[in-house]
Amino acid sequence: MQRMLVIVAVVLLVMVSSGIGLLAAHWPFWQRAWQWHVSGSGWPARIEGAVRPLHGGGGSIALEVHPSAEVEAMARAASTQALLVARGDGTVAGWFAAGLDAHARVDGRGLTAVVLVPLYAQFAQEHPGMLDMPSGAWLADWSDDRRGAITPRQLFWQLSGLPAGHFTPLNPFGARAQLASGPDFGRVALRWQPVWPPGSHFEVSPVNAQLLALVAARLDGAPFLDVLQKRLWSRIAADDALAMLDHRGGAMAVHCCLRASLGDWLRLGLLLANDGHSGGAALWQPGFLAQLTAVSPVHAGYGLGFRLQGAGRPLLAAGSAGRLLLIAPHSGAALLWVGEGAAPAGIERLLP
Repeated sequence: MQRMLVIVAVVLLVMVSSGIGLLAAHWPFWQRAWQWHVSGSGWPARIEGAVRPLHGGGGSIALEVHPSAEVEAMARAASTQALLVARGDGTVAGWFAAGLDAHARVDGRGLTAVVLVPLYAQFAQEHPGMLDMPSGAWLADWSDDRRGAITPRQLFWQLSGLPAGHFTPLNPFGARAQLASGPDFGRVALRWQPVWPPGSHFEVSPVNAQLLALVAARLDGAPFLDVLQKRLWSRIAADDALAMLDHRGGAMAVHCCLRASLGDWLRLGLLLANDGHSGGAALWQPGFLAQLTAVSPVHAGYGLGFRLQGAGRPLLAAGSAGRLLLIAPHSGAALLWVGEGAAPAGIERLLP
């Protein structure tokens, strides 16, 4: 009997030790997963874990922020932290909540994926036709897989056939949970399984942005963070940003969670509104902006990476709960709203 008790005690000790070791090894996942789980708005106020800075450069367009009664009135119609309306010359009509200014760093949430668009504007110029090439040409894991037929344009159009899936933050085996909290964003993106043939079904799915980042890294022959730093952030941003990583020294989350200054989010919008011009520099030859407003063949309200808002000369809209970026291609203007919940109704009227 005593011998049996010793064996049971040893087995229990091994099981408890293994459990503690497993929990410790996956602690970064559980830390982030709990933050997602307890977030009442769907977005944590702050997501802890590994990050890496992106450094702004000296070539950013100067923003001249002026108070505006009209902008303030619109801002106070919702739970607003900042509302900024900028023209192509950097003149900004703006309103900030107490304690904030253009250098205040905020989590872009769903705005994060917008950083892909300027990168692909450059790739499309350097590699004509690449937007319509099968992604299996760059993703070795998909070279002999049916998913290899998905094109970058379909990923931008949200026509990849890869579903969004159900998000249960505390399920360590769920693809959405792993994409939100790690430990390997690239691995889970490449393992995502399709439901529909490419190009046949519209569904906004966070994995599309992560796959576009993988393709960008293969195109440029460098980790995505290095590509983003070299080709975009050092050229348009005034402030440093913080990119969320899947683990220390790992890959960047591109579907969410880039923390950048309010001014730099607005500069990103102005860059696209002015077809690649930022200050005195041009990141690509004019013409790519027209592709952004090309309507999806499956979903009329969607363009290349943006929702299309309005008829005739539509606005480009991106964001998520608490974040909205509006881009006016016809006037070279951009609007940024940051707050909680939904943006004020009629906010697009502030654009020139």
